[in-house]
Amino acid sequence: FFNMFIWSSIAHLIALTSPGPDTAVTIRQVSLYGRNAGIFTAIGIGVGIYVHCFLAINGISLFILENELYKLSISIIGSSYIFYLGISMLRSDSIPQYNQNNSQNSSSIYDSFFSGLITNIFNVKAFIFFVSLFTILIDSIQGIFFYLYPIYFSITSALWFILLSFLLTASKTINIHKNKLINYFLSLILCLIGSFIFIKSIYEYF
Repeated sequence: FFNMFIWSSIAHLIALTSPGPDTAVTIRQVSLYGRNAGIFTAIGIGVGIYVHCFLAINGISLFILENELYKLSISIIGSSYIFYLGISMLRSDSIPQYNQNNSQNSSSIYDSFFSGLITNIFNVKAFIFFVSLFTILIDSIQGIFFYLYPIYFSITSALWFILLSFLLTASKTINIHKNKLINYFLSLILCLIGSFIFIKSIYEYF
């Protein structure tokens, strides 16, 4: 059991640190709204990871992935949302800029939390990753560990992106908040990611 836990943790860590939609949306929120927005984005991603674990353990994810239409629908929703996030960054001048230390701003909090949650939940790669992971782990998960595994993956995911939010705003030298050049660059990256996922999902379906 211990060996399986170690290997699954390593696989999860590699997946977390690999650049993808979750990383892009975290950087986006930090760039637009500051560190606290990144933290709430990370929490949203963590909740999304918990949902993926729950679906994978109960076999729901496998059922979804086996249906090509469901898989296509999830990919289209996810890619369209990522593309929308990229386009909206071009309008960042018209988006209210929130104080980095103002955690009381509910609009920024909700926007960041749901951005992280939606981006993660509609990420087909996350579906595939956790189905593959729990297919291997399911025989070794017993009793309370059935509940602890999803919580562990959820918390560690959130902590990683919280750490990323701190690193991106660590000092005046390393602080992407309100950086226009980074905003435009991230906008391009998000649009490219969204377009790539959309085109790939359509190609694989037809």
